[in-house]
Formats: sequence, C-alpha cells, structure tokens
Amino acid sequence: PVKAPSATEQLGPHRAAMQALDWELPELRADLAAAGRQPFRETGAQEEFLLRHDAPAHEAQGPERTKRFEQALARVRQLADAGEALTFSRMLEVQETLLGVRTAFRTGDAFAHRGAHRYAQAPGLEAAFIAKVEADAREERHPVAHAIRLYLDLCFFHPFPDGNARAARLWLEYMLRRGGLPTPPLAPLVLWPKRPGDAVGYTRLARLLARSIAGPDAPCRNEVSP
Repeated sequence: PVKAPSATEQLGPHRAAMQALDWELPELRADLAAAGRQPFRETGAQEEFLLRHDAPAHEAQGPERTKRFEQALARVRQLADAGEALTFSRMLEVQETLLGVRTAFRTGDAFAHRGAHRYAQAPGLEAAFIAKVEADAREERHPVAHAIRLYLDLCFFHPFPDGNARAARLWLEYMLRRGGLPTPPLAPLVLWPKRPGDAVGYTRLARLLARSIAGPDAPCRNEVSP
C-alpha cells in the first residue's frame, strides 16, 4: 500500500513569522486609523456567526454546545468591559466554560486539516505560549494588531485539546472590545485561508479586519484577496 504522507509541521513557521512581523503594521497605517475612528457598538457579530455557521455545523452536539459558547462569550465581554488583563488563567476559565469540562494546555501534538497539519508539542511550549500571549497583550498596539495576533496564536499554537477555533473568535472580540472597537461580521475573517508562517497573509488578514471595522470610512474599498 502507498504510505500516506506525513503531516507537515506548522507551528515552527508560525512562530518565526510572528516574530519577524512588525506589529505596528506600518503599511496598514491608513486602514488602522480608519478602524480606530469607529465608535464602539454592540454588533451581534458573534451571535450571528454562531447561529448561521457554527451551530448548524455541530447540530449533532445539541443546544448545550451553543449555550456554553454564549456563556463563555458573556464572560469574555465582562472581562474586556472591566479592563481585566489577559492571563492564561482567565483563558483557561473561559475555555472550561466553553467546553463544560476541566481543561489544560495540550500535552501532545495537535492536528488539523484531517491530519495534514501538525502542531508539534515540545518541551517548554506551554510556558512559551503563556509568556508570549501575556506579554503581547501588555504592549501598546492597535486593537486590530492585538486581535489578529492573538487570533492567529490560538489557531496555530492550538493550545487546548478542543475548542481552539471557538476560543480564537472569543478572544478576538476581547481584544477589539478592550480597545473600544466594534466586532465586525466574522465569516469573512474565519473563512479566510490562513497558512501558518505566511507573514504576508497575516498582514492581509489584519487589513481585512481593519477594513471590515471601518466600513464606508475605509480609505480604500478595493477587495482584499488572499
């Protein structure tokens, strides 16, 4: 029989790209400024994505999964509105609400795309993830940069045994909300093709988020293509 190709390691390229990027995102200065001018408002973007995309795709798991997401979302919003710092202990608290069980940082390799992508476990990975996301959150950055950076780290560090995609959506809202910005429609962002280690793609994703927030105020309404 033909041997299946081994999974391609994804975490290493992601970490290298994140370190190489200038998170001031100078090439997006006009887009970030336009996004930053938008007043905060409740958009219902999380609820819309949940009901139109997430819940139908996981219908077999019943309404409890949706209810747990709504509870976790309420907690994330409470943390952001109170100006509470991002800490891994708070991320764990929210993840346990989301999953309905105790959880912790993953203890083995993680896989995605039907096993084609591998996110390796390595000595010190948990401590490195915690140090990175907590230090990143303390930096003076545009909320869009904060949101995209944490979103991608949750996607590609794959820190939890389950629920990483949901966690990425939740903490993206935390970062935007903490920075006083509204959460735009999530489907374009979530469905955007994300390649670990693609620094150009990461910047384009940040541009997409900034322009989605800015709406008609965006400096350029040309389509953002992957």
